[in-house]
Amino acid sequence: MVKYFQIQIMNESAKRCSNYVDPNELGYMGFNGDSKLGKCPCQKIKVNSKIVDFYMPSPDLGSRQIISTPVRDILEEYRDDNLTFIHCPLTMGSQIKKDFWITDVKEYDDQVIDFNKSRFKLIEGWIEKEVNGIATEFGQKISDTNFENLDELRAYEEDDLNYLSSIKVVKLSLKEDCTLPYFYLRNFGIFDLIVSEDLKGEIENQKLDKGVEFKPLEIPDEEWYGPNGLRKQFYS
Repeated sequence: MVKYFQIQIMNESAKRCSNYVDPNELGYMGFNGDSKLGKCPCQKIKVNSKIVDFYMPSPDLGSRQIISTPVRDILEEYRDDNLTFIHCPLTMGSQIKKDFWITDVKEYDDQVIDFNKSRFKLIEGWIEKEVNGIATEFGQKISDTNFENLDELRAYEEDDLNYLSSIKVVKLSLKEDCTLPYFYLRNFGIFDLIVSEDLKGEIENQKLDKGVEFKPLEIPDEEWYGPNGLRKQFYS
Protein backbone atom coordinates (compact mmCIF):
# COMPACT_ATOMS: atom_id res chain seq x y z
CA MET A 1 0.00 0.00 0.00
CA VAL A 2 1.31 3.44 -0.95
CA LYS A 3 2.22 5.78 1.92
CA TYR A 4 1.17 9.42 1.73
CA PHE A 5 2.37 12.66 3.33
CA GLN A 6 0.91 16.13 3.80
CA ILE A 7 3.27 18.88 2.65
CA GLN A 8 3.01 21.45 5.42
CA ILE A 9 4.45 24.89 4.67
CA MET A 10 6.18 26.20 7.77
CA ASN A 11 5.97 29.97 8.35
CA GLU A 12 6.64 30.88 4.72
CA SER A 13 3.86 33.24 3.68
CA ALA A 14 3.56 35.91 1.01
CA LYS A 15 1.48 39.08 1.27
CA ARG A 16 -0.33 41.25 -1.22
CA CYS A 17 1.74 44.13 -2.56
CA SER A 18 -1.27 46.47 -2.33
CA ASN A 19 -4.93 46.51 -1.34
CA TYR A 20 -6.05 47.34 -4.88
CA VAL A 21 -8.13 44.53 -6.38
CA ASP A 22 -8.00 44.17 -10.15
CA PRO A 23 -11.27 42.67 -11.49
CA ASN A 24 -9.17 40.36 -13.68
CA GLU A 25 -7.26 38.92 -10.71
CA LEU A 26 -7.61 35.50 -9.14
CA GLY A 27 -10.44 35.31 -6.68
CA TYR A 28 -10.63 33.46 -3.38
CA MET A 29 -10.50 29.69 -3.73
CA GLY A 30 -12.72 28.37 -0.99
CA PHE A 31 -12.41 24.95 0.56
CA ASN A 32 -15.39 23.81 -1.50
CA GLY A 33 -13.23 24.08 -4.60
CA ASP A 34 -14.98 27.08 -6.12
CA SER A 35 -12.59 29.62 -7.59
CA LYS A 36 -12.31 32.51 -9.99
CA LEU A 37 -9.40 32.20 -12.38
CA GLY A 38 -7.40 35.19 -13.57
CA LYS A 39 -3.95 36.66 -13.17
CA CYS A 40 -2.28 36.36 -9.79
CA PRO A 41 -2.23 39.56 -7.70
CA CYS A 42 1.24 40.82 -6.81
CA GLN A 43 2.70 38.77 -3.94
CA LYS A 44 5.64 39.95 -1.85
CA ILE A 45 8.02 38.21 0.53
CA LYS A 46 10.38 39.58 3.15
CA VAL A 47 13.43 41.49 1.93
CA ASN A 48 16.65 39.48 2.28
CA SER A 49 14.73 36.35 3.22
CA LYS A 50 15.98 32.97 2.08
CA ILE A 51 14.23 31.83 -1.09
CA VAL A 52 12.39 28.52 -0.67
CA ASP A 53 10.25 26.43 -3.02
CA PHE A 54 6.90 26.59 -1.20
CA TYR A 55 4.96 29.60 0.10
CA MET A 56 1.46 30.19 1.35
CA PRO A 57 -0.18 33.05 -0.60
CA SER A 58 -1.93 36.05 0.90
CA PRO A 59 -5.12 35.01 2.75
CA ASP A 60 -7.44 36.39 0.06
CA LEU A 61 -6.24 33.61 -2.27
CA GLY A 62 -7.55 30.84 -0.03
CA SER A 63 -6.14 27.35 0.04
CA ARG A 64 -3.74 27.65 -2.88
CA GLN A 65 0.05 27.28 -2.65
CA ILE A 66 2.86 29.18 -4.36
CA ILE A 67 5.54 26.84 -5.73
CA SER A 68 8.78 27.20 -7.64
CA THR A 69 9.24 26.18 -11.28
CA PRO A 70 11.21 23.02 -10.34
CA VAL A 71 8.36 21.87 -8.06
CA ARG A 72 5.81 22.62 -10.78
CA ASP A 73 7.83 20.58 -13.26
CA ILE A 74 7.88 17.58 -10.91
CA LEU A 75 4.14 17.77 -10.27
CA GLU A 76 3.39 18.00 -13.99
CA GLU A 77 5.62 15.01 -14.64
CA TYR A 78 3.76 12.87 -12.09
CA ARG A 79 0.20 14.00 -12.90
CA ASP A 80 -1.31 16.40 -15.43
CA ASP A 81 -5.06 16.42 -14.67
CA ASN A 82 -5.21 17.86 -11.17
CA LEU A 83 -3.82 21.40 -11.07
CA THR A 84 -3.72 24.62 -13.03
CA PHE A 85 -0.46 26.56 -12.59
CA ILE A 86 -0.72 30.35 -12.87
CA HIS A 87 2.43 32.46 -13.13
CA CYS A 88 3.04 34.24 -9.82
CA PRO A 89 6.29 36.24 -9.63
CA LEU A 90 7.34 37.14 -6.09
CA THR A 91 8.44 40.65 -5.17
CA MET A 92 11.32 40.92 -2.69
CA GLY A 93 12.15 44.57 -2.22
CA SER A 94 13.28 45.83 -5.63
CA GLN A 95 13.82 42.29 -6.93
CA ILE A 96 11.34 40.18 -8.88
CA LYS A 97 11.59 36.40 -8.51
CA LYS A 98 9.95 35.15 -11.70
CA ASP A 99 10.17 31.38 -11.31
CA PHE A 100 7.07 30.90 -9.16
CA TRP A 101 3.53 29.68 -9.78
CA ILE A 102 0.31 29.56 -7.82
CA THR A 103 -1.81 26.43 -7.84
CA ASP A 104 -5.51 26.12 -8.56
CA VAL A 105 -7.16 22.75 -7.96
CA LYS A 106 -9.15 21.31 -10.87
CA GLU A 107 -10.04 17.99 -9.30
CA TYR A 108 -10.44 16.79 -5.72
CA ASP A 109 -10.05 13.11 -4.86
CA ASP A 110 -12.16 12.52 -1.76
CA GLN A 111 -13.23 9.18 -3.24
CA VAL A 112 -9.89 7.66 -2.17
CA ILE A 113 -10.91 7.75 1.53
CA ASP A 114 -11.71 4.39 3.12
CA PHE A 115 -14.61 5.18 5.47
CA ASN A 116 -14.51 1.72 7.04
CA LYS A 117 -11.06 2.45 8.50
CA SER A 118 -11.29 6.21 9.07
CA ARG A 119 -12.30 7.68 12.44
CA PHE A 120 -14.34 10.80 13.20
CA LYS A 121 -15.68 12.69 16.20
CA LEU A 122 -19.00 14.48 16.39
CA ILE A 123 -18.74 17.79 18.27
CA GLU A 124 -22.25 18.86 19.23
CA GLY A 125 -22.70 22.38 20.55
CA TRP A 126 -25.74 24.22 21.88
CA ILE A 127 -26.77 27.34 23.76
CA GLU A 128 -27.59 26.78 27.41
CA LYS A 129 -28.36 30.32 28.49
CA GLU A 130 -29.24 33.64 26.89
CA VAL A 131 -29.35 37.13 28.38
CA ASN A 132 -31.37 39.70 26.47
CA GLY A 133 -31.23 37.52 23.40
CA ILE A 134 -27.45 37.09 23.59
CA ALA A 135 -25.97 33.65 24.19
CA THR A 136 -23.87 33.65 27.36
CA GLU A 137 -23.44 29.97 28.19
CA PHE A 138 -22.83 27.04 25.91
CA GLY A 139 -22.82 23.26 26.15
CA GLN A 140 -20.82 20.74 24.20
CA LYS A 141 -20.71 17.00 23.77
CA ILE A 142 -17.99 15.06 21.92
CA SER A 143 -18.58 11.51 20.78
CA ASP A 144 -17.16 9.01 18.30
CA THR A 145 -19.01 8.61 15.04
CA ASN A 146 -18.58 7.04 11.62
CA PHE A 147 -19.97 7.27 8.12
CA GLU A 148 -20.45 4.67 5.44
CA ASN A 149 -19.38 6.91 2.58
CA LEU A 150 -18.78 10.48 1.43
CA ASP A 151 -22.42 11.10 0.53
CA GLU A 152 -23.52 10.24 4.06
CA LEU A 153 -20.91 12.57 5.57
CA ARG A 154 -21.93 15.46 3.32
CA ALA A 155 -25.64 14.91 3.99
CA TYR A 156 -25.07 14.85 7.76
CA GLU A 157 -23.04 18.08 7.66
CA GLU A 158 -25.69 19.83 5.56
CA ASP A 159 -28.83 18.56 7.30
CA ASP A 160 -27.99 17.72 10.92
CA LEU A 161 -25.31 20.12 12.16
CA ASN A 162 -26.09 23.50 13.66
CA TYR A 163 -23.60 26.37 13.56
CA LEU A 164 -22.09 25.33 16.90
CA SER A 165 -21.48 21.73 15.84
CA SER A 166 -18.93 20.09 13.57
CA ILE A 167 -17.34 16.84 12.41
CA LYS A 168 -13.68 16.39 13.29
CA VAL A 169 -11.40 13.96 11.50
CA VAL A 170 -9.49 11.80 13.99
CA LYS A 171 -7.78 9.53 11.48
CA LEU A 172 -8.02 9.24 7.72
CA SER A 173 -7.28 5.98 5.94
CA LEU A 174 -7.02 5.54 2.19
CA LYS A 175 -8.34 2.73 0.06
CA GLU A 176 -5.67 0.12 -0.58
CA ASP A 177 -5.93 0.56 -4.35
CA CYS A 178 -5.08 4.29 -4.19
CA THR A 179 -1.95 4.89 -6.28
CA LEU A 180 -2.29 8.60 -7.09
CA PRO A 181 1.07 10.43 -7.02
CA TYR A 182 -0.56 13.40 -5.30
CA PHE A 183 -4.01 14.74 -4.55
CA TYR A 184 -6.13 17.23 -2.64
CA LEU A 185 -9.11 16.64 -0.35
CA ARG A 186 -12.18 18.88 -0.16
CA ASN A 187 -14.29 17.67 2.79
CA PHE A 188 -11.98 16.64 5.62
CA GLY A 189 -10.34 19.82 6.91
CA ILE A 190 -6.98 18.99 5.29
CA PHE A 191 -5.94 21.63 2.78
CA ASP A 192 -2.32 20.58 2.23
CA LEU A 193 -0.98 19.02 -0.94
CA ILE A 194 -0.81 15.27 -0.22
CA VAL A 195 1.99 13.38 -1.97
CA SER A 196 3.06 9.76 -2.29
CA GLU A 197 6.24 8.49 -0.69
CA ASP A 198 7.81 8.29 -4.15
CA LEU A 199 7.01 11.91 -4.95
CA LYS A 200 8.16 12.99 -1.48
CA GLY A 201 11.50 11.30 -2.19
CA GLU A 202 11.82 13.10 -5.53
CA ILE A 203 11.21 16.48 -3.90
CA GLU A 204 13.79 15.69 -1.21
CA ASN A 205 16.35 14.34 -3.71
CA GLN A 206 16.16 17.58 -5.68
CA LYS A 207 16.52 19.54 -2.41
CA LEU A 208 13.21 21.34 -2.90
CA ASP A 209 11.97 20.69 0.64
CA LYS A 210 13.33 23.75 2.45
CA GLY A 211 10.64 25.38 4.54
CA VAL A 212 8.27 22.40 4.50
CA GLU A 213 7.60 19.34 6.60
CA PHE A 214 6.12 16.02 5.53
CA LYS A 215 3.47 14.81 7.95
CA PRO A 216 2.40 11.16 7.45
CA LEU A 217 -1.27 11.25 6.53
CA GLU A 218 -2.14 8.19 8.61
CA ILE A 219 -0.88 9.73 11.88
CA PRO A 220 -3.62 11.72 13.72
CA ASP A 221 -2.81 15.32 14.62
CA GLU A 222 -3.07 14.46 18.32
CA GLU A 223 -0.24 11.95 17.95
CA TRP A 224 1.90 14.12 15.67
CA TYR A 225 1.93 17.48 17.47
CA GLY A 226 2.53 18.47 21.08
CA PRO A 227 5.52 18.16 23.44
CA ASN A 228 5.51 14.35 23.20
CA GLY A 229 4.31 14.11 19.61
CA LEU A 230 5.80 11.86 16.95
CA ARG A 231 6.89 14.92 14.95
CA LYS A 232 9.95 15.21 17.21
CA GLN A 233 11.23 11.93 15.78
CA PHE A 234 11.39 13.53 12.32
CA TYR A 235 11.91 17.24 12.94
CA SER A 236 13.81 18.72 15.85
